[in-house]
Amino acid sequence: MKTFTTGEFAKIFGIKKDTLFYYDKIGLFKPAGIRDNRYRYYTTQQLDVFSVIYSLRELKFPIKLLEDYLETPSPRALIELSKKQLSKIAEEIEKLEQIHSILHKVIEQSEEALNAHLDEIVFKSLEKEYVLLSDKNPSESDTSIEEWCNFHDHFLSKIKAKGPLYIGSVIDKNDLMSGRFGRVERLFVRTNQETDTVKQAGIYAISYYKGSYERIGDFYKGFIRKLNETGYTVCGDAYEEYLLNGLSTPNSEDYVTKISVKVNMPCVVQTAENDPRLNES
Repeated sequence: MKTFTTGEFAKIFGIKKDTLFYYDKIGLFKPAGIRDNRYRYYTTQQLDVFSVIYSLRELKFPIKLLEDYLETPSPRALIELSKKQLSKIAEEIEKLEQIHSILHKVIEQSEEALNAHLDEIVFKSLEKEYVLLSDKNPSESDTSIEEWCNFHDHFLSKIKAKGPLYIGSVIDKNDLMSGRFGRVERLFVRTNQETDTVKQAGIYAISYYKGSYERIGDFYKGFIRKLNETGYTVCGDAYEEYLLNGLSTPNSEDYVTKISVKVNMPCVVQTAENDPRLNES
């Protein structure tokens, strides 16, 4: 019967000799014997057994489960072992998909912020979006950073979030119209699931503010003034999205906030000049 030294056996599977020494130490896989010179050796009959161990370890099967299985191996035991591991793998896949989604969002928002035309207003027709909303803010005063963080924590608990989410703020339309820009009415987060709450479809005035949150009120004043000058009127809440924040930069003056407000288009007075039908009589 052909035998292999520890090094030869390890080379067949592309592993280190230390792995075989460790498996021997814990009793998971022992050599066929030890020669007079105290060197371990393995046999061809052990190749199949170790191939199973190697394959299952590559699939992240815990050593303890393998030990239990190898004590009394059988097809049914292997099926049960595989079912348990499949459940764990499904959980890992879900976590990886969340991480994948988060990293894509980081790239998307960071690139949007870096390419944004700051302080300009762009009007876009947007489709409705499903969102999750927090409870209403019971306070009528401006929202401090500390209050916002507490609001944020309660919101995450309410929606039972399993990982990091991009949470934005909603500024109530009535606060906008009355010049109260520092009070957050609700928090929101987009969702792919159909919900009863939506960010309505329509024409949105979109602009990007660069600077600390403490001075965002000054930005809103100019934003509302520009809307009035162009004839647009506010007809919905403001949605704030924090594209660059403390995670992206240590300097609060480099924060970038995207602001979207639903608006009505300017009314056009029809005259004979812009509507020839008025000349028909």
